[in-house]
Amino acid sequence: MRTPDPLTKHKQSLLSEEQYYQISNELDLLKGKLKATLLVFGDMNGQLITHKGEIPGIDITVLAALIASDFSATTEIAKLLGKENQFRLHFHEGTQQHLYISSVGEEFFLAVVFDSSVTLGMVRIFTAKSITKITRLIETSVEKAVQASNIVDAEFKTFIEEDLNKILG
Repeated sequence: MRTPDPLTKHKQSLLSEEQYYQISNELDLLKGKLKATLLVFGDMNGQLITHKGEIPGIDITVLAALIASDFSATTEIAKLLGKENQFRLHFHEGTQQHLYISSVGEEFFLAVVFDSSVTLGMVRIFTAKSITKITRLIETSVEKAVQASNIVDAEFKTFIEEDLNKILG
């Protein structure tokens, strides 16, 4: 599996408030389209970022941690099977409710809990569209962080060069 570079390792901390709300709004739209019971958006470390909907008696923070653990376990299964890439989608079929989980980039996941009135095909199609939008939002935040880092690096380099020129004459 590819090791994430340091700039993208902690994407959650790079999400601006505006991006958080844009992701939250996208999840509202997805929940409405699918009439899903619950949507959970979190990072692969198990940190809950946001959710839409509720299931009585379910601790969504614990659910997010378990979903991240599920991804971790299947990554190890993929390694045992000789696969370089982890499985991107997980589907758990229940008698009353179903759970569809997809990675969002390499650092995040989106889980959809839905009942039998919604077809798996609809969940896959609409979730894939939302993931594309969310991935763009996340990539935008990383690009902005890289640009800011480059500006700071250039300013620091200029500052050091000027000071060295003063000292060395």
